[in-house]
Amino acid sequence: MNRRDFLTVLGSSTVPISAFSNKPVNQLDSPEDIYKRIFSIDAQCFSAAPPRTYVQHLTSDKINALRNSGITALAMNMTANYAELSLSESLFDAVRKRILTWDRVILENRDVFKKITTPSELNQVKRTGQVGLIFCFQMSAPFGWDLRKLETYIRMGVRQIQLVDGKRNYLVDSCWEKANAGLSNFGYEVISMMNDNGVIVDLSHVGEKSALDVISVSNKPVIFSHSGCYSLCPHPRNVSDRNIKAMGKRGGVFCIYNQSGWLTKDPTISIDHYLAHIEHVINLAGEDHVGIGTDQDAVDMTAMRPDEVARHQATFKRRQKDFPALTWQVRHMRIPELSHPKRFLHLTEAMMARGYSSNRIEKILGGNYRRVFREVIS
Repeated sequence: MNRRDFLTVLGSSTVPISAFSNKPVNQLDSPEDIYKRIFSIDAQCFSAAPPRTYVQHLTSDKINALRNSGITALAMNMTANYAELSLSESLFDAVRKRILTWDRVILENRDVFKKITTPSELNQVKRTGQVGLIFCFQMSAPFGWDLRKLETYIRMGVRQIQLVDGKRNYLVDSCWEKANAGLSNFGYEVISMMNDNGVIVDLSHVGEKSALDVISVSNKPVIFSHSGCYSLCPHPRNVSDRNIKAMGKRGGVFCIYNQSGWLTKDPTISIDHYLAHIEHVINLAGEDHVGIGTDQDAVDMTAMRPDEVARHQATFKRRQKDFPALTWQVRHMRIPELSHPKRFLHLTEAMMARGYSSNRIEKILGGNYRRVFREVIS
């Protein structure tokens, strides 16, 4: 789809244009102008490490796609394909090896990539045109109940940790747990250590009560690296208005994912559905508290894996007894315009078509995440 066709589709949408833009778009700015100067940061991506894991290996075509993508930085999940990692004799050592593998990948492609551990390094990649990689975890299982292991990962450059994935752990409840328990005593210790050592707390997948507890006790802003709004689509992975507001009041950032089957019940998908979640967060928490975290392959050369719809529909059927709101038929799982190396440029075009100011666009596409990164890690 070319830019003219893309904007025509947006213009014909039935989703109402929000009237909350803080000032008109500067007519001298093109989408390309804005995109060139912004910090574009994807707050959650899957990583691939040799041998093949959950997504394809980072082949030369993907490296070239990222080189030309204009993306400033990606939070790369070092715990992708947990099922494979858990088969190792020591999960702690397996994740350490994966981090070291990625360190080598970065070294071998240092003209394209740079590991980001400080705000100054994030600024540097914007100047040089490299793609920054922020090492993150999408679960706490690699350190379990051992704070010394957590300390090791922090020394190795991990700067963002999601507290839980699909099942309850030593820290918190998952969003899939019916019990909806709060933050554990050990969880308090982990939050304190992350705050004191410059690690961003990620509440994606975390249960309602546990997430609210963490927002309340953390002395640094927290993020939801990849989530959606429950009010717009009642999927358990999505977050309540109450928690979105609480997160915003404490300075955090809520990043919307490209999991379209969880963003809408509608049988067809467009980028307007994505913008609806962005606008909902802005209306609840303000434009300083929304960002982007696609939760997909760092490049995503294809819009959707062949079995993805079927797998998620099977999950719905399996979970419906405990979560009766999961009533719709999953027919899509990716928004095509956002399943592309230049997804942030496409989103810039869509937001300009909605009348967003360049200042607002810059905040959403990376400025807000950059602020939290600076506040937590400085």
